[in-house]
Amino acid sequence: MPDGPPVGGEGGLPIGGEGGLLELRGWVLAEHWFGYGVTATADGPRRVVILARRAFTRPPGVGWVALLREATGWTEPDRCGVDWAATEAALCTALPGDYKDIVDAFGAGSFDEYLDLLVPGALGTDLVSWGQDMERYADLYRPYPVHPAPGGVLTWGISEQEMTFHWLTGPADPDNWPVLVQYLGGEWQRFDCGTGEFVLRLLTDRTPPFAFPPSAGPFPHWFASRELPER
Repeated sequence: MPDGPPVGGEGGLPIGGEGGLLELRGWVLAEHWFGYGVTATADGPRRVVILARRAFTRPPGVGWVALLREATGWTEPDRCGVDWAATEAALCTALPGDYKDIVDAFGAGSFDEYLDLLVPGALGTDLVSWGQDMERYADLYRPYPVHPAPGGVLTWGISEQEMTFHWLTGPADPDNWPVLVQYLGGEWQRFDCGTGEFVLRLLTDRTPPFAFPPSAGPFPHWFASRELPER
């Protein structure tokens, strides 16, 4: 999650003044914090303008779903409608816990109309159907094998922006599976993080290797549900 304006205190941005910070008001825009404040000096209060780059941090003890709820303004109760035991049996693998938490919280739908989740049982975006069909189209995923082959890829998200989102599966704990993005031309990009971190950073982080289009503007992020009527 982008951190707060780094002024004052340990690791803060030096802003001058002998008596310290008297007032600070801050705003966020894309990858920067903008601040307007007043510091105390020997000659009296001095106005300052602060510009600082946002750093991506995760507050201790805060889960990815909570951060996604905050980033998207999602206040609906958890969906909790997926039989995860049956899903994992059908796919012959356990699935990352943060992905299951996201699906339980948000259900089927799209983040910023950019990343559509594959959700078990969802019409057209059923995680199980997509996973079971991948072997039929194995040539599309080269040089990677497809799940359930060892180290195979398994799709968990799609986009109208001509890219797909996958896990690189393996014998290790699914919570440690990295994310792979495949672009229209067949190029692959690896992200060494879990699903929850990836989705949040896709929305909010403008620093490479992320810097996906949803992070570029100052507009609020949202989740468009396919299970709930629009308000």
